[in-house]
Amino acid sequence: MAIENFKEKMTLRLELDGGMVDGKQKVTPKSFSQIKADADDEALYNTAVALSGLQTRDLLKVKKIEVTSIWED
Repeated sequence: MAIENFKEKMTLRLELDGGMVDGKQKVTPKSFSQIKADADDEALYNTAVALSGLQTRDLLKVKKIEVTSIWED
């Protein structure tokens, strides 16, 4: 039997530079939900870069978080 899947939702997470604390890099997350589940990676990245320009902290990393349902057909 085939396994089916469906992307339910997607979140775009920016990890921003929170400075050094006790010799370790502190990461300050900023999440944006209600992202279209079919958005492509390049568009997500470009959006994250544009949003990071509005932040006071530097962008360290961009993450895409997906919630997907899977079931047996």
